Amino acid sequence: MTTRENVVSSRLSKLMISSGSGNGSGSGPNIQVAPSSTLVQSPTSPGEQSQSQSELNQLKRDADPQFSRFADYFVICGLDLDTGLEPDRFAGDNLHCSPLDRAYKSKPLAHYPENVPWNPFDAHGICMLSLPQGLRFRTQKHSIEPRFHSFATTREDGKRCYGFSLVFYEEIRNRNICGAIHTLQSMFITELSNGQQTHSLSRVKQDGPVSRSLPRHFKVAGQAPQSAQSYYDINKDKLYVAKSITLICQAPYAFAAQMFLKNLYRCLPRQPGAGISLESYVYNILYEVMLPQPGKSIRVYLPPTEPHLPPIALILQRPLLATELPLLDFPLRLLFKYLGVECVIQLLTCVLLENQVLLRSTDYQRLMIVGECITSLLFPFVWPHVYAPILPAALHHFLDAPVPFVMGLHAECEAAHKIGSEATLCFVDIDKKHIQLPEELPVFPHKVDFMAEIGSVLDKFEIERDRDQEPSFRNGYMGRGAGGGVSGSGSSGAGGVDAMISSCTLPTGLQAARRSKERFHQMQETVYTLAGSPGGGVVDYQPLIAHPSRIDHVPRIADFLRRKGGIRGAGSPVGSPTVSLSSSPVGIYHDVDAVDATMPVSTRRAEKQKLSPVDQYYQDLRINNSVREIFLNRFVHMFHAYEYFVIYPNQARDEWISNRETLQNFDKSSFLSDQPEHHRAFLSRFLESQMFATLIDNKILAMWESHPDEQLQLFDQRVKLLRRRHGENMIAATSYEPCVLSQDSQQGFEKRLNCIDIEVTPPSEILANRAAYFRSFPLLEKGVLNQECASR
Repeated sequence: MTTRENVVSSRLSKLMISSGSGNGSGSGPNIQVAPSSTLVQSPTSPGEQSQSQSELNQLKRDADPQFSRFADYFVICGLDLDTGLEPDRFAGDNLHCSPLDRAYKSKPLAHYPENVPWNPFDAHGICMLSLPQGLRFRTQKHSIEPRFHSFATTREDGKRCYGFSLVFYEEIRNRNICGAIHTLQSMFITELSNGQQTHSLSRVKQDGPVSRSLPRHFKVAGQAPQSAQSYYDINKDKLYVAKSITLICQAPYAFAAQMFLKNLYRCLPRQPGAGISLESYVYNILYEVMLPQPGKSIRVYLPPTEPHLPPIALILQRPLLATELPLLDFPLRLLFKYLGVECVIQLLTCVLLENQVLLRSTDYQRLMIVGECITSLLFPFVWPHVYAPILPAALHHFLDAPVPFVMGLHAECEAAHKIGSEATLCFVDIDKKHIQLPEELPVFPHKVDFMAEIGSVLDKFEIERDRDQEPSFRNGYMGRGAGGGVSGSGSSGAGGVDAMISSCTLPTGLQAARRSKERFHQMQETVYTLAGSPGGGVVDYQPLIAHPSRIDHVPRIADFLRRKGGIRGAGSPVGSPTVSLSSSPVGIYHDVDAVDATMPVSTRRAEKQKLSPVDQYYQDLRINNSVREIFLNRFVHMFHAYEYFVIYPNQARDEWISNRETLQNFDKSSFLSDQPEHHRAFLSRFLESQMFATLIDNKILAMWESHPDEQLQLFDQRVKLLRRRHGENMIAATSYEPCVLSQDSQQGFEKRLNCIDIEVTPPSEILANRAAYFRSFPLLEKGVLNQECASR
């Protein structure tokens, strides 16, 4: 990273994560409650639960809280009634807007605990990202459904810190605040009627025909619904204000944080009834829920959807870094759903070449999902530059920084409408699935084949997406000429053999059946049953349409099922799963390829719709693994010979570190000379990137370090496996070879889901007295949340 980039990144980090330094809501009478451990029945026996709790306590004593706690802080942000309304000075001049369209200053109303040593509480930064649009007011005419989003900040040491926020609206019963908004509304109407707000008037006229008086315009609600919504009538309308509850975490377990916050809000008691206090759930997530160790899993319990229900069990797992890809909890399924395969590959190319990348969406969570997913696909490379997938209004000036960045803007902010056509800028409108590419962007190596392989995995998991830009294949993968280029779009090459014959995501025995939608539908029109000896069944098939082209794939399917040991017995209904199903706690995971061969499309779609949120989460992790393995496989093939071109130093470590900026560590010209000519445009630029330079630096540093970079170790391990298959003298590969390892890496994940290492005790009541109900989300009891109770 250059000096200029260091300065920009440091300033951005300080603003977003700097060392920083309420009012309770109305509630009902206090009632006494007994500990609610009886409300939740643990699936384990008392002896097993006691042993598990003992192991958990020992782990908590041995572990450093900095690396073992699920969450560092629970934060409540919103309107401070003591200070009243303050304009948000970072939102710019918004006096031309209706008071309901303006942003006001929000404040942290409370946070628990007060402080943790390894992560000082940053009041301004956390509040700015928890409510990135500032404090907003709404009426019953607006949509006020709770909205979840996550955010990430980068510290000065390069480490990311994650936040997860639920924004909701609560009714304002304070007459002073209602009166203040009413007064601002009256002033705005008066100034507009007198022609003092000419800019606003011109904007209103664009929406439709209006009169010079705003009240008459608001009567025409059908012609200008947005303007009607912006009007607050103190005598008729209910006024609502934004509030957020936020978790600040070291590890990005996004789904668990989302479920915790959404269900905690649902468990807010609005009338007397069964349940435990909010403090009990918050205490559990702050002090009792631990992060799983690498290669381990842990069962935790999250708040239910209704206060009287038992908590929801969820398994958190962490990959073993030595053999598996790092944790990614954000769903790649949504990345491809939002953008499509073609757009994702183009975006990845821009990020790899360290262009400026600007994301735009009306949904903050979409910005975060795209940012996190696209940077995770860089493995083994790491994005080393400015990263702000949600850029608050206070930091919009960083868009002018002449350095690489990945930033996200809300579509409603003014800066999002002033995007220029800079030569190095990649602009992605997520909602419109549109990407504006920088000038002279080279093509990613084997792009068409790469897209085809990704599409096959997405099809396997039945992921809905835009297919307009995807290659169309009628008989498997597109035929290739020399060098892996595209040579046709119909049948395969000479001899009828596909250039890419198999992939671990598509078992060889099922290739013919899955080569195209047309032939897959043909497969469904064939009925086959078992009639043979117990030792080894013989499949007799009866085609419904007696034509050879309709049944040529059935023996291959039968062979695949026989090898899998999953042939149906006589009398089993057609379409029933026949292979061994995983005993995974989700109860949904199948050997997807085998089930596809026996289950009609309509049945599979119906089953897909039955997935609960927890089941979908586990399935998303499987999808993440399969897709990421394909991307890693591309980099392994692209740089399988990189070690031969590393220029190792002949000096001491300290001397090399002090001079490495002036030393040549990689023989780029020799490396490029061994690559296919049509790949050199991309590779020549990528070899100049900071990401690639960091990988080479880590490779050299590994000579002196006893514990080299873990990401580099995994990458080198995959390179060795590739050389073992093709021979140590393998230098350059001109043909495309698909991934063959994703099923192997999937086994560790399935094992962690089926064999839980630790189980956390479900939340239990920690208050002797709790309020019966609340009108709004309250401030919590500091005495029980500011530190861990030794007796628990």
